[in-house]
Amino acid sequence: MWLRSLLASLVLLSPLAPLRSARACGPDFPSSLVGNRVGALAEMPDGSFYVEAARLVPRPTDTFVVAEGAEPEGARVGGGERETALYAAGAKAFERGDGLEARARFLELLSLPPEQRRRFSTFAAFMLGRNAGAGNEQDAFVGFSRTRELAREGFDDPLGLAVASLGEEARVLLHRGDDVGAIKLYAEQAAHGSTSGATSLLLVARDLVRNEARLRAVLEDAVGQRLMAMYLWTRGQEWYWREVPSGEGPARVLDLLAARDTLAGADRLAAAAWRTGRFDLAERFAGQEQTPLSAWVKAKLALRRGDRGSAEVLLAQAAKQLPEAEDWRPGTEDYLEPRRPHGRVEGERGLLALTRGDFTDAAEHMLESCSWPDLAYVAERVLTVSELESFIAAHPPGEQERCEPELRWMRFGNEEVTPSEDLDSEDPRRFKLVGMNARLRLLLARRLLRGGQESQALEYFRGTRWEEQARQFVDAMAQSRLADDPVEKARALYGAARIARRHGMELLGTEVTPDWAWVAGNYEFDTDEELRDTEEYQKEALSPGGRAAWEAVAAAPLLAAPEQRRTGAHAPPHTTRYHYRSTAADLAQRGAALLPPRSQAYAMMLCHAARFIWNSDPVRGQRLYALYVKTGATISEPWAFGQECPEPDFARVQEQLQAKHFWRGMPLPMRLAWLGGGILLPGIAAILLHRRRKTTKG
Repeated sequence: MWLRSLLASLVLLSPLAPLRSARACGPDFPSSLVGNRVGALAEMPDGSFYVEAARLVPRPTDTFVVAEGAEPEGARVGGGERETALYAAGAKAFERGDGLEARARFLELLSLPPEQRRRFSTFAAFMLGRNAGAGNEQDAFVGFSRTRELAREGFDDPLGLAVASLGEEARVLLHRGDDVGAIKLYAEQAAHGSTSGATSLLLVARDLVRNEARLRAVLEDAVGQRLMAMYLWTRGQEWYWREVPSGEGPARVLDLLAARDTLAGADRLAAAAWRTGRFDLAERFAGQEQTPLSAWVKAKLALRRGDRGSAEVLLAQAAKQLPEAEDWRPGTEDYLEPRRPHGRVEGERGLLALTRGDFTDAAEHMLESCSWPDLAYVAERVLTVSELESFIAAHPPGEQERCEPELRWMRFGNEEVTPSEDLDSEDPRRFKLVGMNARLRLLLARRLLRGGQESQALEYFRGTRWEEQARQFVDAMAQSRLADDPVEKARALYGAARIARRHGMELLGTEVTPDWAWVAGNYEFDTDEELRDTEEYQKEALSPGGRAAWEAVAAAPLLAAPEQRRTGAHAPPHTTRYHYRSTAADLAQRGAALLPPRSQAYAMMLCHAARFIWNSDPVRGQRLYALYVKTGATISEPWAFGQECPEPDFARVQEQLQAKHFWRGMPLPMRLAWLGGGILLPGIAAILLHRRRKTTKG
């Protein structure tokens, strides 16, 4: 039985998997509202059918076991000898189709004294219900209700049969034409946390869409109204489902629900109406209930009217009431990105705060949204350094990282602590979580270092993996300023350049464009505003309602001039990807300018400068080569400009300069004497030699 249940669950759960457009390759990236501002504000997100099904009816007070999937080990052992024998006999009779024999054995087991049937009583009652047949139809209701009674009385239920009995009894009601009764039992099953109950509700809703007579009867009941309203709202969560003919079934359900003056689940219907582009119905039904979802829909309506002030007030109401931990991922599929509605609402508030120029408020909302790409954009390109320092100070790390679900799913930026060969690449135990505060501190450290505020940067690098490399870079830069000797300055600049090239992403890289450190520089996105998505692609990913609202929401600019000015002012010194490579080249070229152009060290400094950017900025590489050809000397040792560059020989150039300085520092008479000596002595020696030879011949 457990294997059949497992296979059935796998088949039935597939409709709850999300329908999402995917990129052609690469990992799943976290959602970014900043990357599609219009779409984010125009769209009303779809809910999770699984979450909605679990609260279609109030949560039962019973604490039944839910055991779906693989059968728990040892579930069928541990009973007394008599009850074990009777259950085994009844189960064998059931398997061979002998219903009367099976019924007799199950009833005999249930007639034993309670202390003699603690283990298999729920088994026998459940199977009595499943065994119901001709002449014993009522056994279904008796057996399934008895199963739940036994579980309440404390009899063992290792297979979760009390919860399963709700679904089995609902199936019987469905066959008898009692849709409302079946829906209520499935809803109670789902309220216990049963995915099977939630999936059964989905399948019932689909059947009702195809049968208007049954649908009309169900819509007379409040639970039936809520089921169909939530079904319409959450259809985007379905994986493969397509209505035939497309859209007519759901559209008819919407019309039937709209024909009612009031109904249960009006806020869900308002959200569904927005997603289908029926803005009149969305406004009508959003006004019937005071819930966070209805406030959210009203905010969308206000944005469509161009009333951003009212939208912000309504979004604040929704954020205040939405449970922070609620997640709209289908089921417990933790491999999917978290979809916490509270975070989404906060992200939308952040977008509107950016639009009105309240950048610190925008950062607060982006932090609440738990979207690191969006918070990183605001922290790096919008806030000033002083604003960011104050923001970080106001949000020290807590004992519990509130954004752990999003950060752990994202993986980027977390520290790998276990070798990959020991655990699967997706196993969260491989990574140590790096929280929002730590990420912000590292972002600020790199930003300070890029801006030349080196001592302040070291404070924020303190305690990170990159503290030592940062200190070495800062020391090299300090030495380049303090040294009196040009060669020592050049040596220090070369050391700093090497560190910038080797550890540039960690020390100087931008979290967003152009380096994209939040994905370790492994992926490139065109700009902060787009993740390689065209407007057409962004619209395609929206619901019909989101596409219909696009133009109205975009009527007033969402990227205001103050924000544009700040993003320009806070850009890194170079705009090319891996911009720190250009910084390394700058340092090396500065060092070269301090050296004699005809020296080996000068040539090698230019060679390394070109090597640092040969792939990222080949045009500059050619300019550096032209500079070397014009000003440098021929180097005899093996090398290839921009490719294979020996180390600069600073000691040699130092010796050459010292000799040159020694000569220039000599007084003029002494230099003349040296010159005279250099000319006269060879002449005198030649004369003496000539005389000696003449004397010898004479």
